[in-house]
Amino acid sequence: MQTILNFLVRHNHWFLFIILEGISFMLIVRFNNYQSATFFTSTNGMAGGVYNFLSDIDNYFGLRSENEQLLEQNVSLIGEVTELKAQLKDLQAREAMMRDSVVCANISTGFIFNTASVVNNSLNAVNNFIVIDKGVADGVTSEMGVFDSKGVIGIIYLASNNYSLVLPLLNSKSNISCRVRGGNGFSSLQWDGADVRYSYLVDLPRHTVFERGDTVETSGFSSIFPKGVPVGRIDKIEDSVDGMFYRARVELFVDFASLNSVFIVGNDGHKEQNELESKIDGK
Repeated sequence: MQTILNFLVRHNHWFLFIILEGISFMLIVRFNNYQSATFFTSTNGMAGGVYNFLSDIDNYFGLRSENEQLLEQNVSLIGEVTELKAQLKDLQAREAMMRDSVVCANISTGFIFNTASVVNNSLNAVNNFIVIDKGVADGVTSEMGVFDSKGVIGIIYLASNNYSLVLPLLNSKSNISCRVRGGNGFSSLQWDGADVRYSYLVDLPRHTVFERGDTVETSGFSSIFPKGVPVGRIDKIEDSVDGMFYRARVELFVDFASLNSVFIVGNDGHKEQNELESKIDGK
């Protein structure tokens, strides 16, 4: 405190000079119109400049906040556009698949179609399974057929609201009625659990005329698959265990290791046919 007092005493003449200058300036402005107008004009200009400066600072920080919001919106929009592009690409691929599919072209009327994507697939078990991304909400129910542009894949076993479990040909419980193209006899296609490339036509009647290289297709003797959906090609012919029938190894057309987009086929008269057949069985 003493130091401050000493400083004021030592430099009192300067403080007196500043005070007198201030009083003189106030008197000049107060009693002279021109100087008064000039002073207040300059003062207003300075105040305006200060306000503009402060406004610019406020706008800058406000714009930064808006820019951050716009950036977030752009990121969101980019994500939506990317997703829509992926959906469009998938849809175009499925449409091309259906348009070019010989399978679809050969299926008769009375069957309804849907498309789906494979989301899970097993190959190394005796009872393999496939999961697709369509379910009851999309009109998919159990006992619908599943195939792709090359041929039969399997049958819908269970369906939840948005997904379905497919029982593929590569499952020991799979049993699909097939025939040799051009022939009248039919047989069951069953997998022995060994090689994912092959399945077997079992109990082929001896009167059936066929040879190695013939195409195997669905027989149409069920309400699941229409007649003529390709399955595979006869690769080997042998006798059944009891020697009363033929047994044919079938090289499957479908590559189960690279499944992606698939078709689902349903029969409009499936329910009615099953009800009628159940009466015959006395159920």
